[in-house]
Amino acid sequence: MQQKSDFKWMYTALPFNASTGPLSTLITVEILRLHGNAINVGLAISLGNAILIPASIIWGLMADRYSRKYLILTSFAGTGASLLAIVFLNNIPLVSADYALSVFFSTAASTPMNLLIMATAEKKKWASAFSRLSMVSSIGMLLGLIISSVAVIFVPLILVIQIMGLLSIISLILGLKLIPRSPIRVERVAMVHHRESFSTRIRMLPLFFLHLPQLTHFKMFSIRRLRRRPVNYIPMLYLGIVAFYFSSGLFNTVYPAGLYTLGLSSSIVLAVISLGMVAQTMTFYFAGKAIEERGEKLVASFSLLVRGLSYVIMGISTLATTGAIVVINSLFYPLAAGFAYSLYYSSSTTMIFKVVGERRQGTGLGVYSTVVGIALLLGSLTSGYVSHFLGYAVDFSIAGGILLIDALLFSKLEEG
Repeated sequence: MQQKSDFKWMYTALPFNASTGPLSTLITVEILRLHGNAINVGLAISLGNAILIPASIIWGLMADRYSRKYLILTSFAGTGASLLAIVFLNNIPLVSADYALSVFFSTAASTPMNLLIMATAEKKKWASAFSRLSMVSSIGMLLGLIISSVAVIFVPLILVIQIMGLLSIISLILGLKLIPRSPIRVERVAMVHHRESFSTRIRMLPLFFLHLPQLTHFKMFSIRRLRRRPVNYIPMLYLGIVAFYFSSGLFNTVYPAGLYTLGLSSSIVLAVISLGMVAQTMTFYFAGKAIEERGEKLVASFSLLVRGLSYVIMGISTLATTGAIVVINSLFYPLAAGFAYSLYYSSSTTMIFKVVGERRQGTGLGVYSTVVGIALLLGSLTSGYVSHFLGYAVDFSIAGGILLIDALLFSKLEEG
């Protein structure tokens, strides 16, 4: 039997997400404070992205074998401990390794939380339960950004990172009491058969290994198939998503570093990113209705166009005065990271859901996770070198140009 649904335990994720929300930005500023450059930042974020791939496999396998509660508490404890340990690390390699460790542990909570909902709530309540978890996660990340943007004005950056670690420990303490044990075993494949479950999970972590892909699974990307319509729909959809994540890695990895290097204070940098999170949370409320009315392909193409143009404009703004940079980024970063991202995520996830829901789910998600992981890693690795040798304006503009081409690709998709 299932336990009576009690969603209070979900709020343990609020301080946890508050601790991880501003983490990449804080680590970026810390590396720059240690006299690092864009290459150092790119390598650090790339290490974190690289850790996501084995972490998603390891924690996914453990979620099928061990207590969901135990894994969630391990995530809270490991993330908190790694952030608190930052005070003992005084060089860039150690800070980068500590960031990767925190990413590894933070990943552990995603799958068990979703499985715990499925195990403890009635199926008819899944939609509301997953929506609530998504809302709590977004609010937590926003609170973390707000807290850190204010705290850096009054206390040293190292202490701010430790405060984030304490928030994760608060989640651990609350979780010991509130998180229930999973009364039944639920296989991860069940997620694919429920839209809200799959959508929430893939948004929290775009790496979802239900099935380790083999080389034969990538034959869909053969030149012969890519040139034929409509059989090229799936490989072109995957390539479009790869372009999006490569561009995101190229832009997001060095974006905080770019603003900080150009003269903005760490508090203002965090405030700009907070505006993006506010816009993202608000846009998710009407994204579903917009997709139902306009269709996934049109919404995805439009959002890529908006995000691409915003990236280019923010790139050009790096050549302006500090005041102009603040104003332009305060307008266009929320447009790109909030409005456009929410629309693109909702539409592209729906398209992927349709693909994996009708065909071989394990193979489809295995390929998806692999190509997304590679795209993120390559984007973050490339960003540091482009920014260092060619400048942030070139890096941001290249990221935007890729999305403009991607918008055209999505507009040409023809489903078979």
